Amino acid sequence: MLKRIDASQVRIGMFVEAIEGPWQDPLLSKRRFSIRRELDAAKIRKCGTAIVVINTSKGLDTNGLPGRDIEIDSKAARETVQKSVQMLEEVFGRVKNGEGITFEQVAPVISSVSKSMDENPSVFLSVTRLKSKDEVTFLHSISVSALMILFSRHLALDEATVQMLGTAGLLHDVGKLEIPLEILTKEGRLEEDEMSLMRKHPEQGHAILLRQEGLSDIVLDVCLNHHERTDGRGYPRGLSGSAISLHARIATICDVYDAVTSVRPYKAPWSASDALKWMMGVEGHFDRRLLKKFALCLSIASVT
Repeated sequence: MLKRIDASQVRIGMFVEAIEGPWQDPLLSKRRFSIRRELDAAKIRKCGTAIVVINTSKGLDTNGLPGRDIEIDSKAARETVQKSVQMLEEVFGRVKNGEGITFEQVAPVISSVSKSMDENPSVFLSVTRLKSKDEVTFLHSISVSALMILFSRHLALDEATVQMLGTAGLLHDVGKLEIPLEILTKEGRLEEDEMSLMRKHPEQGHAILLRQEGLSDIVLDVCLNHHERTDGRGYPRGLSGSAISLHARIATICDVYDAVTSVRPYKAPWSASDALKWMMGVEGHFDRRLLKKFALCLSIASVT
């Protein structure tokens, strides 16, 4: 629900889709964002000739009331996640039985996740954060898919690439089907031999996906390389710098961010700010320029 208002009507809690007219602030112009500070609201109000386009489905209207019922959004998100888990479980089950999978089989999940991220990314991601032992692989895959869709759109990638990255997020951990369940669900630190087995999952997943028909190179690339590090200390191939594709670097950020911000039986979740602070402080793991853009993306989408 888009609405054009005078700049003088802007207040905290509104979601801005665009600012029309003379507006020079490089941080706030030409970006979709939620107004979270009075300082930003005041800056916009001072530009009296500007017209602001707000989205009342994602923030407050001029009457100060939300345009959407968060409970309704939460219920819709839970239903989407539940259906997505069921569909993904079926797909992974077919893979485990040696059957083929295609993009068309995962397309309904991507469509549902993409729609939810358009409507309310913060609510959708919050629903995926509570991961039980039985659902951790599926919910993690759905959450990574959602984050990759959100971030790739923020980076203004073309929609076909966005959809492929969403698919890559869903399938990036398919190699974990080859890992013993007791290792996947173990509480606490893995032993060296267990970690050695775990580190095989990118190559095992890549081998599985190579046998499928119609999956793009992006999906294969992300599956194989989402644990590589920019300093060359990742696995399985020890790639570094520009040898790691943009798609894999996006996946690495989304994968780690979801892992550390999720509730699991054996650990408490980190807040978004704590997670990003830690990620920024880890030398050589992430593409730092890309990570800064990811932090801005989450801020604009009001993901906490």
